[in-house]
Amino acid sequence: MAFVIKEHRPHRWLFVTLFLIGLWILSAWLAYQAGWNKIDFDREHAQSHHLAVLQELERQVETNERLQAQVSILQRTAQVDREAKAEIAKDLKNLQELQAELQEEIAFYKSIIPPPRGKSGLNVYSLTITPLESPMYHFKMVLTQSGKSDSLAEGVVNMRLKGVIDGSEKLLALKDIQVAGAPNLSYKFRYFDELSGSFRLPEGYQPREVVVTLHPKKGKRDNNPVKTFDWLKVRQER
Repeated sequence: MAFVIKEHRPHRWLFVTLFLIGLWILSAWLAYQAGWNKIDFDREHAQSHHLAVLQELERQVETNERLQAQVSILQRTAQVDREAKAEIAKDLKNLQELQAELQEEIAFYKSIIPPPRGKSGLNVYSLTITPLESPMYHFKMVLTQSGKSDSLAEGVVNMRLKGVIDGSEKLLALKDIQVAGAPNLSYKFRYFDELSGSFRLPEGYQPREVVVTLHPKKGKRDNNPVKTFDWLKVRQER
């Protein structure tokens, strides 16, 4: 029987254990430091990125404010242009209306100026018809006289309507459709006169023309002035 002699070292395992524990602590501390360094780096990077974003945001805000100011200026300019155009259009319309009025007045005065070669005569210068409560209408006519200023025009106006009812043509005399109590259409003037009145159309009657005949008190009856007006042209809206 053989005996083996082994050296007994009771502190060796304790040393190895302490070494392993120390190595583990060192590894943990290094990992901890690495983690904190990574956190610091990420924080610094995040702060740097955040600062860059804030700076870019400030630039965008400044750019947006500048663009808004430019847009506001352009909008005000456009508004001024629109107002100026509207004012110009309004002035132009007023001038056109004034021109039309002046031309009408010129035409009116020309109608009463003595014509060449000493000719003179009566004339139905204008006729307007305005609708009232259906089927009522109001008319106004202007008579003029050109010739000697001492010549007095005197007579009666005969006004008739040409139209259609139930598919048939029918002629209506103003005296037959005038409202009750309407005065007779007589005239007496030197330069011009204005006559007016109201009448009622029969139901279903469609007028097409208005024929106005002047019957002077003196003169030849076969040479009475006659003027025909288109109903649609003399009819005015209220």
